[in-house]
Amino acid sequence: MEGGRCKSPLTGWPGARHPRAHISDGGGSLQFDASLFAPVVRDTFARIRANSSIFGSIYLAATLAGVGYDLSMEILGDAALLYYVAFMFFMLFLQACGTIAILERGGVALASPRRWRIASLFGISLLVGLGITFGLLLLILPGLFFAGRWYLAAPILFGEDLSVSEAMSESWDRTEQYWLSITIIAIVALVWQVGPLAASLFVAPGGDPASWPAILAVNAVSQAGWLFGVAAASTVYLALGGRGGRTQQIFS
Repeated sequence: MEGGRCKSPLTGWPGARHPRAHISDGGGSLQFDASLFAPVVRDTFARIRANSSIFGSIYLAATLAGVGYDLSMEILGDAALLYYVAFMFFMLFLQACGTIAILERGGVALASPRRWRIASLFGISLLVGLGITFGLLLLILPGLFFAGRWYLAAPILFGEDLSVSEAMSESWDRTEQYWLSITIIAIVALVWQVGPLAASLFVAPGGDPASWPAILAVNAVSQAGWLFGVAAASTVYLALGGRGGRTQQIFS
């Protein structure tokens, strides 16, 4: 910490070592840096604390929406499908709110007037989700690799006001060196989010609905993982320099 500013995990730590691995491809080498994981996790939580009122509201809204999602079939019956659609777009809106909050506090000049880009964010979620699913079905590892390479698509979409395809392409290019660390971050967020939901299946293996306190607890833990993933993506984007992809100080 110098003058109230936190140093970038990429450039600012004296004597810091950035371990790299090299994989021969016959005609050259593929480089990746595994040093980004710990600094990004630390700074992600710091950025959430710095935006505590916004992220507290997002977390509460996401948790309650998740509880509603789990109870909707029992309460709404056939109309539950409408709730599912509304839930999906509401979560995209919350993702946009969290992403924009971190980018604005990180000094990124967003498009004016503000554009929520919900349709574009849905497009990214759909395409990235399909790509990751296809990769997981192949050999698992390709899906994890895709998750890391497209992890920055959403913050790039908002930070640089690009199209869906441009944001995904930029994410792919900028994560080339740090894809390993970013993939680990994505896996942590995914396990944190999905783990409680999977565990709940063992609590009620017969499919009987759990009590609402249990549903609330599962969603509280799961949505915390989702929110971490949203904040981590924006933190990585800033860590890699934001617009233009050059490293910079990621906290001010």
